[in-house]
Amino acid sequence: MPEPPPVMTAILPAKSFMPPLPARTAWTLRRAALDLAAMKTLILRENRGPVALLWLNRPAKRNAITTKMMWRLGELLQGCLADRRVRVVVIAGKGRHFSAGGDMNEMRGMDVLQTDDTMVAWQHNLELVERSTKPVIAAVHGAAFGGGTELAMACHIRVCSESARFAQTEIALDHLPGGGGTQRLPRLVPLSFAYEHLLLGEPIAAAEAHRIGLVNHVWPDAELLDRAVELARRIARRAPTAVRYTMEAVRVGLQGPLDSGMRLERAMASLVNESREAKEGMRAFFESGRRPTRK
Repeated sequence: MPEPPPVMTAILPAKSFMPPLPARTAWTLRRAALDLAAMKTLILRENRGPVALLWLNRPAKRNAITTKMMWRLGELLQGCLADRRVRVVVIAGKGRHFSAGGDMNEMRGMDVLQTDDTMVAWQHNLELVERSTKPVIAAVHGAAFGGGTELAMACHIRVCSESARFAQTEIALDHLPGGGGTQRLPRLVPLSFAYEHLLLGEPIAAAEAHRIGLVNHVWPDAELLDRAVELARRIARRAPTAVRYTMEAVRVGLQGPLDSGMRLERAMASLVNESREAKEGMRAFFESGRRPTRK
């Protein structure tokens, strides 16, 4: 993946996919590094051509997410960003569920600072997903509760199977979300619906999730993974530079007023227009509409 043109530094922060990590989470990093061999099995990477599949791999625990899993997710995602062969990432869950959310056994007994540091770990690594310079697709089946929904919402595209159910269940435990549930849900669905769901915590069925715009597609369970990978392959056929800066234009533009976003879009479009890929795309268009040659 090409580096941003020098003039883009006036528009985008350097390494914009990497949010800073507060120093106070050092204890979490040390704890997460204690058992590296076991940590590597918590999330698995599978390559399918230009698509990298990241599998949540605790099926016996309904893929309940531990702090170690969050660090493993960040590690694998950064590996995908550095791998020029990978164009799109798909996150899915082994077994019957996408993820039942955060591992409650891990949370028991934590003091206030430990709990806060764990939430920082969650937010840091989910922000890596959201800021990824390559598209990340969540393929959800079964339960996506609590942190499972938060992980899916951090992805750029969400698709699900007919069995999928989403829920920010924290309110039922007299808690509130700590991985972005109160912030991302109102940005993805109507505000009134977000309030109602966050205050009740009741599951959202797949059809309802599609109706409110939380997911793009609902497919039969047996077809979910293949169709999610096919969607990823279709995106992977697009020019990497155009994909990267389209995503940056959307993400950064949404953080400010419309006029700032329009200026950002104009600057990015002008720069991408000078790329080899854009020039090849234009040549292909005028040569009887042939497919552009991609490297």
